[in-house]
Amino acid sequence: MKTNDEKETNRLVTVPVLRKTLAAMIPFYRRIASDPAYAAAWTRGVRRADLDTLLRLLRQVGLSERRYASLSTNGIGYFVDFDAPKPIVLYSNATTVRPGTTQFYFNTKVHRAIAKAILPFYREIVVNRPFACIVVRAIRSGNRALLDRLVRSIVKIPHLRSVSIESSGFRLGFKYAASPFRFDNLTFGGEP
Repeated sequence: MKTNDEKETNRLVTVPVLRKTLAAMIPFYRRIASDPAYAAAWTRGVRRADLDTLLRLLRQVGLSERRYASLSTNGIGYFVDFDAPKPIVLYSNATTVRPGTTQFYFNTKVHRAIAKAILPFYREIVVNRPFACIVVRAIRSGNRALLDRLVRSIVKIPHLRSVSIESSGFRLGFKYAASPFRFDNLTFGGEP
């Protein structure tokens, strides 16, 4: 059962914030999906928690430090944070292994597959404002069933195992045979 705090947290996201965040990330995911060498370099940077490498790779796709608020990694994933108006303050996009399952593990093949899977969904949100409005309405109202239908109408692969709403965003859970671990692609925001 959702608490009032969870419901209030989910009400923070706006259509412009979601679209701006995903629009900024599309060139990165496009490069991950299409360039195996770039994706492998990104994986090495994540595993080593090497922010200098990750920053350099983001600059290669036009994501300079001016375009986002912060970048972080924990050895099993990465988080790109974007400034957002109050009360959100920061809105983030991430791909990560579920916390607590392993350390210093990231899989290039799985990351590339996730990038290929989410790109059409992200693009639809960015180019189709009415679709983005429905996604945001699903998040803000806590309507997981609606969000699930919206995501799966575009991400039509069996590796997408779950769709959930949390922290004014969504969590897409993926499981591929190439990895023993489940990966999540997330957007989320809220007060720091």
